[in-house]
Amino acid sequence: MINKKKKFIWLIIILIIIAVIVKIATKKEDITTIESDEVKKRVIVKTISASGIVEPIKTVNISSEIAANIKRLLVKEGDIVKKGDLLLELDRKNIEAEVEQQKAGLAQQKYNSQMANSRLKQSELDYDNKVKLMNSNFLSETDFENVKLNLDIAKTNYESSLESIKLQEAYLEQSRDRLNKTNFYAPMDGLVSKIYKEEGEMVLGSQFNTDIVLNIVNVKELQVNIEVDENDVPLIALQDSVKVTIDALPDTVFKGIVTEIGNSPAFLGNSERSVAYKVMVRMLTKDTGIKPGMTSYTEIITDVVTDVISIPIQALARRKYSELNNDDDENEEVEEEETEKGIVWSNESEYADVVFKLLPNGSDDIYTVETAQVKTGIANNRFIEITEGLEEGDLIVIGNYKTISKVLKDEMEVKDTTIKDK
Repeated sequence: MINKKKKFIWLIIILIIIAVIVKIATKKEDITTIESDEVKKRVIVKTISASGIVEPIKTVNISSEIAANIKRLLVKEGDIVKKGDLLLELDRKNIEAEVEQQKAGLAQQKYNSQMANSRLKQSELDYDNKVKLMNSNFLSETDFENVKLNLDIAKTNYESSLESIKLQEAYLEQSRDRLNKTNFYAPMDGLVSKIYKEEGEMVLGSQFNTDIVLNIVNVKELQVNIEVDENDVPLIALQDSVKVTIDALPDTVFKGIVTEIGNSPAFLGNSERSVAYKVMVRMLTKDTGIKPGMTSYTEIITDVVTDVISIPIQALARRKYSELNNDDDENEEVEEEETEKGIVWSNESEYADVVFKLLPNGSDDIYTVETAQVKTGIANNRFIEITEGLEEGDLIVIGNYKTISKVLKDEMEVKDTTIKDK
């Protein structure tokens, strides 16, 4: 009977031990796992990224103001030309004939003017003689008035002939100018990027409408035309440094600067597109491999801070004040105390920026969580500056997102699964 009681007691003890072991094991299995990192000082470079197209800063269209056939086309697309190089010639025959015609017209006008001058001189002599006769009463007033009228007519005719000469000279100069415009010379050093006409084809230029034959671009001065989201535009300033990567030259990073920031949206009246503004980036690095039209990726450096306390950006969470402290009165006292220390938390918002610190818990990989309210500064896509709330060397939780944003609480035990360097 006694043996049965002892066996029963031992059975109870064994069951209790088993239950405790199972509970401990279950507790260990249910513990939240996290990843950690130390708070460090870093250099944080804030950038704004955008894609764009490489284009020349200066493009010159070579166009014709006259209508004629292309007699000779001396360049092709892709040719490098120097300032003053002959690019093409138009047929000059009709315009040369026009020049000769205007020369003949000018000679005729000069001859007419000489004749008018001779008649004027004859009228002046006749007038002088008639004045003497009039004074001697040998000439009637009517005859004298006719002589005077003839002199006025001769003067008018001569003056008109002089104006006709000026007009004919203008016509001749205009024809010569048209003749000079049959030859086209490069206005600058550059590359022939596009030819719109073929040799023998007619160009249809006129005084009011020019016909583009080809264009030349300055490949030594290039820029990248990008579109920046409206939320990022206020962060950009003229002369900001830019890192440019060309898709066709992926192994090289080129330097650039911001030279122009648009004042109006790139697209208006299109509700399906987000509002963006054009920004021009001038390429400072020269490379003959860069061609107009190539696609590129740019990173505009808007701010740089050095030797600042920072954390991985995924370690930062937004939590409601009510989640951080259930006692509203106590929470209000903490806010007032922190304000006196210079840490200002906006009472207008119900959220706070928090980071979860890890405190040792007697095991290599088991820690206790402590919530730290922080104040942030500059950030990029990897790290964010912490201006108040953490110190260099603090161990913090950096993953995973769901755990940081919803699960972690003060005094919670967690297991660190980060592989640490030995």
